[in-house]
Amino acid sequence: MELDLTPKTAQPLFEVDGGGYYTWLSSQVPVLAKTNVCAGQFILQPRGFAFPHYADSSKVGYVIE
Repeated sequence: MELDLTPKTAQPLFEVDGGGYYTWLSSQVPVLAKTNVCAGQFILQPRGFAFPHYADSSKVGYVIE
């Protein structure tokens, strides 16, 4: 199996003054579809606020300052 690992640009799912959520679509990054993984990036601006989010799916997250 040959994988294309070149960097792809995330598509904005939503953007507001306090930040935004960007996602990589499996149609643009086939390795996501093959591995059954989703990828997203949450950006919070200084003094931005995010409400807690609850979902019924497993998630792994990390924070970079």
